[in-house]
Formats: sequence, C-alpha cells, structure tokens
Amino acid sequence: MSSNGTRKTDTARTAVADILLDILFPGRCLLCGCWLPIPNGHPAPVCGDCRAALAPLEGRRCGKCGMPLISENDTCTRCLRTDYFFDSNIAVFAHSGPARQLLARLKFEGRRRVAALFADMIVERMDPRRRELPIVPVPPRPGRARPDGIELVARSLERRHGRVVRRILQRSGGAQQKSLDFVQRRDNLMGKIDLHPAVRSRAESLPRGVLLLDDVFTTGATLDACARALREAGCLSVLAMTLTIEE
Repeated sequence: MSSNGTRKTDTARTAVADILLDILFPGRCLLCGCWLPIPNGHPAPVCGDCRAALAPLEGRRCGKCGMPLISENDTCTRCLRTDYFFDSNIAVFAHSGPARQLLARLKFEGRRRVAALFADMIVERMDPRRRELPIVPVPPRPGRARPDGIELVARSLERRHGRVVRRILQRSGGAQQKSLDFVQRRDNLMGKIDLHPAVRSRAESLPRGVLLLDDVFTTGATLDACARALREAGCLSVLAMTLTIEE
C-alpha cells in the first residue's frame, strides 16, 4: 500500500475511534478533563471524583450573611453595622476552587448542564424555613447575550425538583459592580430593581415569604436591593440562598 493509502487508512481509523469515544464518553469533565462515560450518574459534565471534591460550606456562619464567624457572636461585625432588607443568606460553596470554576463555566461559557448540579446542591442545603418558599431569581442586567446563569439554575429547580419559581423582579441598567464596595453598590442599584410590570398590571398578590436566589454573595448589595423591592411590594419575609460567597 502506498504512503498516501496508509495515511488515509490511519485517518479513517482515527475518525472511527473519535466517533466511538463520542458515543461511549460524550464529553470531558469540566474540572479535570477526564472522559465521562455514559451513564455517569448525573447530567452535569463533572466526574465523580470532582463532584466529591465540591465541598459545601461547613462550620459556624453569620446568621445574617453567611460569612464565617471569627468570634463567639452569631452575627459578623459587618452585619452588626449594616441594616440589610433580607432576613438571612445561606451560601452553598465558597467562591473558590472547583465551585468557582464551575460557576464561571455556567455564567460565561453557557454550560447549561452545570445548572443541574448547582440545583441539586441547593436543594440538599435548604433548611426547613426555605424548603417551602417560592424561589425568586435575582434578575440579570439587561442586554445579556446568553441566558443568565441563575435563570438556568431556577429552570433546573423547576424541572428536576418541582420547585415553584416566581420571576417577579426586573433590573434596569446599573454599572458593573466588581470594583465597588457595599455603599457604592447600593447606590448603583438604587431604583434599578423593581417588580416586573407584568406582575403589577395583573395586581396579583405576592407571597408573604420568598427565597431569593443569586450566584455570588460579595457585599450583599444585590440581595439587599431585591429584598427591598419585595418588602416594599408587601413581602413580609425574604430569605436568600447564593451559590457561592466571597469569604
């Protein structure tokens, strides 16, 4: 056989091998890169070892924001001097390591299947007070090109876990907040988050209590703005959960 024929045969074999790999191992783990077999026990493209390394937060946490406590008080020093409109927040993960990597894949690469993994972890970490509350996703900034990460998690909570999701908030503008402190973020969001017009026009009654859902707790300003809008509309209790928290 000629060298050209040999190369064509090798190319064909490689193509067939790639097809078989795609069938048997459809994708790689988003964290370590290993091939994922079918079935791998979960729709999210994360291998078993990496899922096991996703350690939810433990230990004593501030009863208000969810930050780790370094004293015997039940409330951290920041929350003692800050009057948040939400009652309390529970974060599932620290904003570091595998959880941060997966959140980035969800938010910036549109890896939709990661939402199912976060949804499962949220349900596992819910305390009894949050279990029966309707979920209100924090609204994204307008003009996003791809579906918002928290919206994808909310959809997964609906489909996989039968949770009630109320999309009753909207956001109108506001600058990027990464470099802002709490006061600057609060001012930046002033008047930017409100009830969705469709909710107001239907004059439907809001639930007495809701569970706010957001991706990252940094200063609490976004949750605070959402909780303020909900309380001003008549909600009596606003609890929160975030996927990660910047410690």
